[in-house]
Amino acid sequence: MGATLIECVNAKVCYRRVPVLGPLSIRIERGDFWGVVGPNGAGKSTLLRLLFGQIRDSSGEISRSGAKIGFLPQRHDYTRDLPFRVKDVVGFGTLSSSSFGFRLNVNEKRKVANALERLGLEDMGTRLYRELSGGECQKVQFSRLIAQDPDLALLDEPTAGLDLDWQERVTHLAAQFHNAGRKTVVMVTHDVDRLPECCGKVLLLKNGGVLASGKPAEVFNQSILSDLYDCKMEVAERAGRYHAFSR
Repeated sequence: MGATLIECVNAKVCYRRVPVLGPLSIRIERGDFWGVVGPNGAGKSTLLRLLFGQIRDSSGEISRSGAKIGFLPQRHDYTRDLPFRVKDVVGFGTLSSSSFGFRLNVNEKRKVANALERLGLEDMGTRLYRELSGGECQKVQFSRLIAQDPDLALLDEPTAGLDLDWQERVTHLAAQFHNAGRKTVVMVTHDVDRLPECCGKVLLLKNGGVLASGKPAEVFNQSILSDLYDCKMEVAERAGRYHAFSR
């Protein structure tokens, strides 16, 4: 058992007194790879924002260890009218107290170059971020997260808007990030297929509540997933990864 980075105990989130998440309990330990799966409106993004500290729980308890957290949201708040280049956006993840404004030091520039190389985006560094497609923006944001090098990465639908080839590449990148230095990952996805083989713990959310929690082999079965998606599902396991499809 690793050190606990974040723990929620009976946490509950309400918007205008309407419950949208919980109560739920989850302990995220160093080296974990959690997959959070559920349909639209299940509370998946709300959970990540709660873990990140963007919203407060309405009740229950949440504790954090002070670990460095990186967050890859579904939508990004950069103003597209500003003339940021791709390497500028990636560089935002590296800025430290030693940086002068938006000027990166030598070590931070190295991190940006390495992160762009990891995703094969070296040739895009000087392109304007506002000129990119949605899928290209998602790749750049993942590169920013890699440059940040957090202890805990919160990934909210990291393959959204990507073609099938890049969906698979991002799945492998999430696994590589996790496997390098016992990094901790919490990855939200609609699609069971997107979770890599290193995903060891799964939380299934439905209508803001916990439907099931445990190891993939325990929760990725026909009965539970059929209940999750309100349709008959079949499940297959190949090389440690699970694949689900309706029938």
